[in-house]
Amino acid sequence: MRAIEQANQELQAGRPWRAKEILQGSLRHAGYDVELFEKLGTVLLTMGDLPEAGRYLFLSARRDAKYDEAIRIFISRHRNDVGGLYQTFPRVAKLNSLSEYPEPLRGELEKLGFPQRLKDKFSHTLTNESDDRLGTLIGFGILGAVVMLLILGVIKIFEIVHWITHR
Repeated sequence: MRAIEQANQELQAGRPWRAKEILQGSLRHAGYDVELFEKLGTVLLTMGDLPEAGRYLFLSARRDAKYDEAIRIFISRHRNDVGGLYQTFPRVAKLNSLSEYPEPLRGELEKLGFPQRLKDKFSHTLTNESDDRLGTLIGFGILGAVVMLLILGVIKIFEIVHWITHR
């Protein structure tokens, strides 16, 4: 893979941030690529970004003792929120069903409580229902505030017109 070769060159030149940019930029075009995920994870690991490194090392399905802490930190942030964990995956890693993930990741996702189908026939992804309800409530709250401001604005305009005409 060209991106991994370029990233290796940047790492040898002492520019891990550039290697990270190259790898992240190639994510959306690569599809689900365990090598790319592992390389990006190791770059982030050398940069000290354990939660982000954990995300990509987890998705790489490659397990190594030096990856354990980063993966543990990443998973612990979403341990009781399967939908939230799934939403942190990059778009190319949001597969349709659990069976599409490589082992041992598939088994780990099962243990975490992931359902077999991750997207419905309309490509709606697995989400946390309480987050959806909260978002809906916030949306209605904002809409209500905007309507109230409009009503108050119209009332104020009538008051100003009344004041000008009865002066």
